[in-house]
Amino acid sequence: MTKSVKIEIPEKLLEFLEDDPEKRVKFLLIFELYREKKITIRQAADILNKTYREMEELLRKNQIFIDFGQSDLDEEINYGFSGN
Repeated sequence: MTKSVKIEIPEKLLEFLEDDPEKRVKFLLIFELYREKKITIRQAADILNKTYREMEELLRKNQIFIDFGQSDLDEEINYGFSGN
């Protein structure tokens, strides 16, 4: 499920959002939610239609610390046993 949201971005910031501002803003939001521990790597990967490994690489590429704690391990174990 998705919902469209309209935001206004100052023109001066657009040059930092590369060729596809909507995509870049979505990625930045996912990165920040991950940093704030509001979503896990698995949830971020699912939202962006990436594999877990692709999401890890994307986080590394964007210099985002990967914090793999007990809750992440539990989620991965449950995901593995769910047949996905």
